[in-house]
Amino acid sequence: MKSIMSKNFLAAGLLTTVVNLLLNAAAYFLLLKDFYHAHPAVSEEFMRQLHRPPDQLVGWAMVVTALTMGFLITTAMRWSGATTFATGLKNGLILGMLFWGSVNFGLYASSNFFSYATVFVDYACSATAMTLSGAVAAWMLGRGGLHTAGSAARNLA
Repeated sequence: MKSIMSKNFLAAGLLTTVVNLLLNAAAYFLLLKDFYHAHPAVSEEFMRQLHRPPDQLVGWAMVVTALTMGFLITTAMRWSGATTFATGLKNGLILGMLFWGSVNFGLYASSNFFSYATVFVDYACSATAMTLSGAVAAWMLGRGGLHTAGSAARNLA
């Protein structure tokens, strides 16, 4: 069994990071930004206080966030044994629905960050981005011939 930190795993994690980041950015700029404004949970003044303006974003922290999410998705695909785009879609959908369901509905239950409408739209966009990113991760892992104990066990059955 190859090390989890093989060149292929690193390449898959980096590509997954970029894909996930681009999908989430596209969802925000094409859909969510206007949707959040049309369905506010709190006042516009409070939202300005809550979020940093673009010129005050903390770049290194954004890089860490993007990388950790990309490698979380890639690790989950590796552990699941997914090595094709199709198996990555299936496993990515499960991961995305569970992960973002926990995050979004937890925030909705405990804070005023989301309105009723935005929690569902954000959930759908975030889970979709993770699903597609999982498919890319699995495809990349499969290209490098990485096989986990889970996929080896399925091959024996």
